[in-house]
Amino acid sequence: MIEKYVNEEELKRLISGLLVFLGALTIAALFASIVVPGLRNANRPAAATPVNPVVGVPGWLDPTEFPPERSREIPPVDAGTLIRYSPRLVARGSELFTKNCTQCHGGLGKGDGPAASTLNPRPRDLTNGNGWTRGFDLPSIYKTVTVGVAGTGMQGFEYLSKTYRMALVHYVQALGKFDHGTGTPEALAALEKELSSAGERTPNKIPVSLAIARIAMEFKAVPPLAVDPADTGAGAEVLRRVLADPSRASAALAGSASWRKGPTELAAVVLAGAPGNGFSLRAASLSASEWQALHGALSGRIAPSGEVVPRR
Repeated sequence: MIEKYVNEEELKRLISGLLVFLGALTIAALFASIVVPGLRNANRPAAATPVNPVVGVPGWLDPTEFPPERSREIPPVDAGTLIRYSPRLVARGSELFTKNCTQCHGGLGKGDGPAASTLNPRPRDLTNGNGWTRGFDLPSIYKTVTVGVAGTGMQGFEYLSKTYRMALVHYVQALGKFDHGTGTPEALAALEKELSSAGERTPNKIPVSLAIARIAMEFKAVPPLAVDPADTGAGAEVLRRVLADPSRASAALAGSASWRKGPTELAAVVLAGAPGNGFSLRAASLSASEWQALHGALSGRIAPSGEVVPRR
């Protein structure tokens, strides 16, 4: 039918033009679907590096690092005041919970803190009344807060004062909207007796890094035992026979004070640790007089402070 309007040459030109148009349309579609999104992503600002949540255990983000705290006296408290619910205790308990417990139990006590996924079993959901190990009345929670739960990540907080522990107890109960009960009369009486005891004294506390630094400052390497080749005394001769590792022997004697009491005590120390303490097993064959001579020689070489006295 189309032959009535166009000749064969014009028809070929129309078909060629149509094919060119369709090819160009296809190329444009591919460009729009492949190249343009790539250019858009290339020009997009770099995404911020995701921050992994802090994973830890109850307490500070690093539980070994906390501000140094001097020992102090805490006067006796009124047990009835601590057992009765009060907004003041709950407010203090909230502060303590945030500081010591949210890493595992979460901000709302649902057991979904940053460290929860690393613990087995998972931390307790304190808002749920099911499955509590000891129970959720006052005496039971107080015991859990004090001694922890063996085999779990729940650590005891016995280093906290009784007032602070009871504040935590009241706050933990406030997290769950179920009836916690009061506990048995016997358990309540025992709790009241414990809370009514004499005042407390908190221990000195320093972070582990500071303790390590102090130990490193106090540590003094002990020089190895040495026997002067020119020393021909009986004690020197015995020491040459039984000394296997001068450094270990020196450290073993510096770390024990009992051997200074006499030859018998020296024999007990040397023979109990030989040969790992630097003395040869040949020491087992020494006579009483030889132990006496060895004790005299060592007493002159190692000062009571543990330092090796140089021989001249």
